[in-house]
Amino acid sequence: MTAARHGVPWFRFFSGALETLLPLPCPLCGKGVPFDGTPNMFCGECMKRMPMIRGKVCRTCGAEIDGIFESCSECMNHPKPPWTRAYALFRYTDEVLDCIHLFKYQGRTELARPLGRLAAGLADAESLRYDCIVPVPLHWRRFLKRGYNQSALFARQLGGHLGIPVRGLLRRVRHTKQQAFLTKNERNSNIAGAFSISDSTVAEMCSILLVDDVMTTGATLREAAGVLLENGAERVDVLVIARRQRN
Repeated sequence: MTAARHGVPWFRFFSGALETLLPLPCPLCGKGVPFDGTPNMFCGECMKRMPMIRGKVCRTCGAEIDGIFESCSECMNHPKPPWTRAYALFRYTDEVLDCIHLFKYQGRTELARPLGRLAAGLADAESLRYDCIVPVPLHWRRFLKRGYNQSALFARQLGGHLGIPVRGLLRRVRHTKQQAFLTKNERNSNIAGAFSISDSTVAEMCSILLVDDVMTTGATLREAAGVLLENGAERVDVLVIARRQRN
């Protein structure tokens, strides 16, 4: 019986069979065998160089902590963010930064697949369930220059693995300077008023997972989460690929 008779397009059947017989190499280094044997996953050596956040983490910012409280001392000394819980995959090391730069600026969009799969593993481990996943949007000028929104690609992979719809509920209405080159105070003023809602009826009474590539001061995520909550979202949590440790 052919694959077509089962309703599976022949090219997908052939691609799946080929990947089973010949697992594709690590998409980051292009040499190593995927650490878990699945196609398009990072190899063991690359995973060793990119430390995942483990153990006890701060519920507020997603960073690793060693204290007895649910939030780190830094978060306890600052105003509470609009989200309920924060999650992060990796610590923000030089190796993780290199991976994100390839994904974000060098057109290496295939990295969305392993990153999304790892994030789905984190979500499953934490039993995370949401009505929808919302990526932080790019302004149209930056989107045209880059050609894609890395957060949206990451969100689609994550949503596909979890069976959660991805919704573009946010628009970037102001073209802002890149946050990476600004101080904490400059980031807050730079991002203020940068987002608007695209469909408030979808956001109403929804539990939303807001995703982005990196959290440093959290200014971008604060602004985006605030807009979702102001437009009726019941709960917003955030998930990022990497979290910069504060100490």
